[in-house]
Amino acid sequence: MTMTADQKLVALFYETIGNKVNGQLIDVVDGPLVHNFIMKPSDKSNMTTISKVARDNQYMVVYDDDNIIIQIPKETRNTILLQDLTNSKEFKDTDATLPLVMGVDTFGKIIIQDLRKMPHLLVSGRTGCGKSVFINCVLESLKAKLSPSECKFIIIDTKGVDFDRWDGEKHLMCPVVKLDIDEAFQKLQEVLQIMDGRYQKLQDNKVTNVEEYRKKTNKTDMPYIIVAIDEFADLICTDKKQTETFVKAIANRARAVGIHLIMATQRLDKDILTSTLKANMPSRIAFQARNKADSIQMIDESGAECLTSYADMLYSDAGRLPVRIHTPFIEGM
Repeated sequence: MTMTADQKLVALFYETIGNKVNGQLIDVVDGPLVHNFIMKPSDKSNMTTISKVARDNQYMVVYDDDNIIIQIPKETRNTILLQDLTNSKEFKDTDATLPLVMGVDTFGKIIIQDLRKMPHLLVSGRTGCGKSVFINCVLESLKAKLSPSECKFIIIDTKGVDFDRWDGEKHLMCPVVKLDIDEAFQKLQEVLQIMDGRYQKLQDNKVTNVEEYRKKTNKTDMPYIIVAIDEFADLICTDKKQTETFVKAIANRARAVGIHLIMATQRLDKDILTSTLKANMPSRIAFQARNKADSIQMIDESGAECLTSYADMLYSDAGRLPVRIHTPFIEGM
């Protein structure tokens, strides 16, 4: 007798994990990148055993009230396009000030976060897992929502290959900085000067943040500024002290004046992902890690070692439980 696709999925589940744990399979929900096996564990179930069996197979386990969800990668993944997400009702109706289209969850629900609330973002993961594409996606989502007079980008691309699409864009505050480390540090110094100048304007107008300034003065001379740095390891290796000083200054003071930082690296060692950087950037993203230790280094949690190899991440919001998100593609990129 030929099995249906659903029967094959259930057979796969029991072959790999279901027959090794105690519980009842309630439902199977197909997502863009994974099959979600929703299971109600029995009273005899040992959660530690379930987690171990799942992770031994490179599956992720999510706890949901009285149930657990075991996520098994699909053989053929669905394509998630950024344009579909930015055209969605959820994005058009969002009340986020700086909406970042992160992607979709494992069930296909669109995930949008507000960079204004984060207020900075640290992205890490092994080579080729989609970090640069993700940064391009979140910048594109800001571009789709805010005009060049409302939001400006400073892009530092030390690899010099992933941000050509932005050349000549009106949202850029300056041309994309490519390969030139000296110029990159110069731009970081200019950002600190802009920050100090903005604080003076706030003080002169007796307001505490950029929103109050705009409301009181009706001026448009203080757009949000997003500083995106791809492969900041090159900056750390050149001048660790200067890089950490910049990050601390931005993390501690920049939000009030509308300046936000997004940084990414493929280097996961402690000399790059330093305790200073992580302490000042609690909102973090981990793409696929080589092992459990790398995952803990990135987001202080295990789990990233069970992600698929591309466009699959864990988002950790200031110490909360990480959320698994599948990131979109930009058509034509």
